[in-house]
Amino acid sequence: MSDVAVLPAALAARAGAVADLIGERLHTPALAAAAAVRAARQTDMSFWADASLSEGHAGLALLHLQAARSAAANGSGTGKKEFDRASAFVRAAFSATREIPMEHPGLFDGTAGLAFALQDVARDEPRFLPSLGRLHDQLARQVIATDWPRLPGAVADHHYDLVYGAAGIAVQLCSASPVTPVVEEALDRCLRHLVWVATDGHWAVDGRLDTGMSHGAAGITAALATAWRRGRRVPGQRAALDELATWLLDAGSGGGRGLRWTRTVPTDDGEAAPAWCHGTGGVAAGLLAVSRATGDRGLEEQAFAALDGLLDRVFAGDVPRSPTVCHGLAGLAVLAHEFAAHGSGGAARALPDLARRLVDSADPDLPLLYRDHETTGHIVDNPGLLTGAAGVALTLRALATGHRPGWWSVLLPQ
Repeated sequence: MSDVAVLPAALAARAGAVADLIGERLHTPALAAAAAVRAARQTDMSFWADASLSEGHAGLALLHLQAARSAAANGSGTGKKEFDRASAFVRAAFSATREIPMEHPGLFDGTAGLAFALQDVARDEPRFLPSLGRLHDQLARQVIATDWPRLPGAVADHHYDLVYGAAGIAVQLCSASPVTPVVEEALDRCLRHLVWVATDGHWAVDGRLDTGMSHGAAGITAALATAWRRGRRVPGQRAALDELATWLLDAGSGGGRGLRWTRTVPTDDGEAAPAWCHGTGGVAAGLLAVSRATGDRGLEEQAFAALDGLLDRVFAGDVPRSPTVCHGLAGLAVLAHEFAAHGSGGAARALPDLARRLVDSADPDLPLLYRDHETTGHIVDNPGLLTGAAGVALTLRALATGHRPGWWSVLLPQ
């Protein structure tokens, strides 16, 4: 995979400036915590947890880490100030675990997510490596102690999905180094569970099969494909990949650029709203992951066409409800960047317009320039990575540089 050509200089500069401004408004854990308190008054959903990757200090560490790397790369500074901020957020995340131990292993809100953030920071500061090793050991032992149900009807999406379950955990364990026996055992357990879930639609919840990246078949597919590419394999894994890819294609409607998916099967609704988390965007990414793992170029062409069609519909007026990563415009920009890097001409052509729309929607008069528009109808000044301003800033910085940042691996495993 290659980098994507950077945006026009003026647009790249605007994207970087917006990202910088969000970083300044969230430059300490205290400011982030205050923003989270304000956001909590705007919603009836519980979302902030200090040690969380998706909505906590661990995710905001990545915001400042990427700013540090960008400053060092473009000569605008050494990046020391920004890296010190990233380190402060890591320390805040770990401090929170001493008050409320992190006892669940999930990627977006558990131990795997904290390990992901620490691993990225440790690439620049090796002193964090001993702590990372202990955290991976803790993660592995949590997985081994987890009793995932294996009876049809007893399975819930948080047992297997990318956000909370075995798929996301497997993605992080695939990157753990060194691979200790306990890490090996935990990864093997995750993969075997995913293979079982993939067989005969065991991921059904209340009689419905979720197609998406965050909680459904596309996320399972991406995790199994990532492990396969990295040589981490268990019996039945390739067959499960083939079965999932076939099921996803059969579950879609239309063909070529008209190929699209509803959020669940069966469903009475139309195509899911354009987003990373549910429906066509995430499913296309899952199929692309299988193509990369197996070398199936036909599958790649179908994934490219499906995303092209989704972007066509966005530009024709099917606009995401939110600017954020999970269910909004930033997530579509991430998808377009990823597909462009793999050779999709349609995604490459769409990328500047997506970036421009995202930059144009920034409002400096808002506390964090962007607000999340929740499915509940609430509009929230969310500081987080997955559904908040930090994720938008991280996306804008990546678009401005053309480089694939490591944090996208939690959205698009590879």
